[in-house]
Amino acid sequence: MKFNHCSGTIAFLLATPLVTSLSVGIAPSRAATIAGSAAAVTINNFRHTPTETGTSTNTKTQTIANSGAAISQAKAEAFFISNCHELLATNLSQSEVIGSGTNYFGVAQSQAAVLGDFSINARETFSFTVQTILHLFTSVSNPQSERASALGSISFSLIDTVSNILLESFELGIGLHSFKAPELSVSYNLAGNFNPTQINFAFLAEGNTKSLSLYTSGVYSRTFDSTTNLRLVEVKNNMAVAQSQPLSEAEPVPEPTTILGTALFFCFLAKGRKFKNQFSEVKSKV
Repeated sequence: MKFNHCSGTIAFLLATPLVTSLSVGIAPSRAATIAGSAAAVTINNFRHTPTETGTSTNTKTQTIANSGAAISQAKAEAFFISNCHELLATNLSQSEVIGSGTNYFGVAQSQAAVLGDFSINARETFSFTVQTILHLFTSVSNPQSERASALGSISFSLIDTVSNILLESFELGIGLHSFKAPELSVSYNLAGNFNPTQINFAFLAEGNTKSLSLYTSGVYSRTFDSTTNLRLVEVKNNMAVAQSQPLSEAEPVPEPTTILGTALFFCFLAKGRKFKNQFSEVKSKV
């Protein structure tokens, strides 16, 4: 779907309020276990104008409180602005869980995606710039009986829509855990034609509270030898889990790259579907 937002939306998105509010809104508490994951991506400076654009958002929450309380919240926003002076694709997602007591479980998942179709002539160079922010937060009141995990991933894919071939992809996934070693897990693939221009990483730990922030910026550029119908897909996933000493019915925490995303990604690969049918906004409320 296409949007008619312009300057107000751009200012809102570039301020990355979800990432900023995560640390402020869920400050450490001695009486609660907290997990939070937030991310924001901005893609601009496109050399080509897209022929079609689309967005998708998806959220899911679950809570179980046999003895105690659990609150799960998830939200996601996605925009592809193509009617202003500058093309801009951007999205934000946030997941957070707060729990207290002796027997509870809470999980929050959020996903935001943008995509654009481009027609590239032979010997033309397709390029864009990208900025990403990923922030994770965990705080545990009783590390002997409570657990918190925050996970996030950001991925980019470039697909030939005629042959349905994945031409190139790069991705980043991070997990922050209160209960296992290593407490921090990182996976990434930055090969190919993506050139990082800046990477800032900050990890803070104070007592049972941990916070991680990662900012990256870079440029993607590729020259095509023949005419190519190209689809750019960017997907981000965020997940937060907080629980008391493991509930028997609780499932293992998945890796960040599997959260909500596998089915959606292969949907993007499907040939011959119209954007209006591919993208629908699904919001699950607590």
